[in-house]
Amino acid sequence: MRRDRRLGSWIVGGLVGAVLMAAVVGMLGLRGADDLDPVFAPTDVPTALPVGGAAQGAGATEYVAGVPAGFPQSIDGAVSALMTYSNAADAALSRTPQERAEIAERIFTDQGRAASGLSDQAAADVQDRPDATAFTGCAYEFGAYKVVSVGSHSVESPDPDEPAQVPTEVVVSTWARCLSGVGGARDTSDVDIRWTHHAATLRWDGRDWRVDTVVSPGGRVPEPDDPDDIAITLEERARLLGTGWTLPADATEEVATDFWSRGSL
Repeated sequence: MRRDRRLGSWIVGGLVGAVLMAAVVGMLGLRGADDLDPVFAPTDVPTALPVGGAAQGAGATEYVAGVPAGFPQSIDGAVSALMTYSNAADAALSRTPQERAEIAERIFTDQGRAASGLSDQAAADVQDRPDATAFTGCAYEFGAYKVVSVGSHSVESPDPDEPAQVPTEVVVSTWARCLSGVGGARDTSDVDIRWTHHAATLRWDGRDWRVDTVVSPGGRVPEPDDPDDIAITLEERARLLGTGWTLPADATEEVATDFWSRGSL
């Protein structure tokens, strides 16, 4: 079935889209130059990407307005926080003003929150269009991530000559399929589906990771042979992305039976 890949839909509006262009999510899928971003290194040689410990919600120890929070101070914790907060920010546009404020306060730094677009007006625009948030978010289980850089500080360790390093800032790229619209397993004609690449900086605030910046780098985003498929094989992910990328802990090649009934991912 042919899908409508129009640019007007809302996808991850709170965290990713709004940081860039006042939550106008259609901008996320715009292509830049014909060349792939240097972070990708496609290969024709069969290979396998490693599986990491990060996944949406993995390691969370508490909830804030229904959103998993309290991630461990580790690289996996930062990546898990990003995946979780990305979809939570979009869902926050459909929540009450108090819940939206609680979510924004917890998942963003002051700089990130100022640019997040989680405003009353943005929420009103979404809530006035109930069909716009019927299905929205990024399916990270079909994607991959790449840790670009890690900032850390030393802490005491049993060996004074080798102090332990604890991450305080993590820059991570994600490559995933994001969806928006109304649909189900039998009819996806009104679901906008696009492959996206984002680079985010997360900072440790003393109790949790918070998102400071999110950008959508220029360049062409790799797409599978059939870009409209929801699932993508692990082998094809490795071929498209190349070395340095990691599969999330919940990576899968199968579409779960409840996938089309989840609403926000």
